Order: sequence, then C-alpha cells, then structure tokens
Amino acid sequence: MADMQNKGETMLEVKGVKKSFAGLEVLKGIDLTVKRGEVLAIIGPSGSGKSTLLRCLNKLETVDSGTILVEGKPMVKTGADGKAEYVDSAAEKEVLSHMGMVFQQFNLFPHMTVIENLIEAPVQVQGQKKSEILPYARELLKKVGLSDREDYYPSQLSGGQQQRVAIARALCMKPDIMLFDEPTSALDPELTGEVLKTMRELAAEHMTMVVVTHEMAFAREAASHVIFMADGNIVEENNPGEFFGNPQEERTKAFLKNML
Repeated sequence: MADMQNKGETMLEVKGVKKSFAGLEVLKGIDLTVKRGEVLAIIGPSGSGKSTLLRCLNKLETVDSGTILVEGKPMVKTGADGKAEYVDSAAEKEVLSHMGMVFQQFNLFPHMTVIENLIEAPVQVQGQKKSEILPYARELLKKVGLSDREDYYPSQLSGGQQQRVAIARALCMKPDIMLFDEPTSALDPELTGEVLKTMRELAAEHMTMVVVTHEMAFAREAASHVIFMADGNIVEENNPGEFFGNPQEERTKAFLKNML
C-alpha cells in the first residue's frame, strides 16, 4: 500500500485532456490533480464524460490530446502536431501497474473461485509465486469481510459480495491509486452499503482514490475533493463541505437539488 511519508505528493495530473467519439467531443479539455491519500469524487449527469475520463486514466480509452502523468511519469502527452503521444509499451505497462480499477460490472472470472480470481493477475502479470501472494490475498478477503467465501464461485455470491471481491482483486496488485467507475450502480440498494463501507475503510486508510459515483452521501462523507462534470467540462470543484453546502454554479445547484 502507498506509504504516508509523501502525503501531498501529486499522484495523478491531467492537463487539457480531450476525447471525441465519432466527431462528438465528450471531454473538452479536462484539468485535474489528485494528491497522495486524497479521495476525488466525480459526480454529474449521465453523458457528462465522467466514465470516459476514468477510462482514459488507465488507457481503456485513448485521448485525442492532453497530458496524463501518473506519479510524475507521463503516460501520454501532446506532441508537436497537437495530437496525443503515448509512451512506449514498457513505460506504459509500468505506469499502468500503479493503478487498480473497479468497474460497474464485477468482471470476475466465472470459472475461478474467489481466491483464484484474486491471485490470477499477481501470478500471471507480475510473475509472483502463488505461495507468496496467497497470504496477502487472504488478508484482503478478510478486509472486505469475505474470508469464509474463498472457495466459492462468483455465481454463488450476491452482487455486493462479487463487487467486494472485485475490490480485493484490484488491491491484490498493490496499486497506489484505485479507480472506481460507479461501483454500486449495478447493485440492489440494500447491497450498496456493504460496498461503500469497504470503500470508506480504504479512504480512512488514505488510499488514493478516484471515484465516479452517484452516491452523494459517499461523496460528502468520504471524499476529500468533489468535481461536478457536465457536457464534457468540469463545471465546479471544491471540498465536500463547500461543494454541498454552498455550490456556486447554477448547473451544480440544479443537479444537487435533483439528487439530494
């Protein structure tokens, strides 16, 4: 896990990021900074570009132009022609190894048990020995409250349990930054709480997190910073107290009125 000595160090820096799909500009020049130990909550209406932004951070989508630095190392920058230039695959792999991602859909391997899901990437991608990673994987299952489920298959778990396994699986790679793309949106309301509890615990341990969410209570209580996006732009950003207590922009006020 990230050490706390360098709190305040910039973990993620995004400058002027633009992205279009079929001529439609989805991100219109995004700038943001996330420091070590911060929890950034990104909120906004559907189609505002939140998930696209998150997917650009770990290259599930490529940007058209702009700069993304992860722990000071470039993943992409704008070249002389104004177009995005990505680093070579070795450098990219190194940069991406610092980030873990949790999706709306849990994306667990259905043919593998819970514990096999956790150790698969550390063994296959990082070349760790199974015997080395198993104790850590079990520790993470305990952390998410699922020690008694290690030999279960995903189909034998509730959605909330599957999502907590997905969080543990991402943590098993020992990332410095965790990205969450609406991690509770596919869950029944009564299962949402157990996933948010796990995320709140990570926030309390100063895990650096970027969370796209429609859970306003989570953004208000667990985030250190809130960004409101609409139409591919960052409309407003502030600390949660100011953001929810004293929003400045009309778009933000209208959105919060609908959500709260």
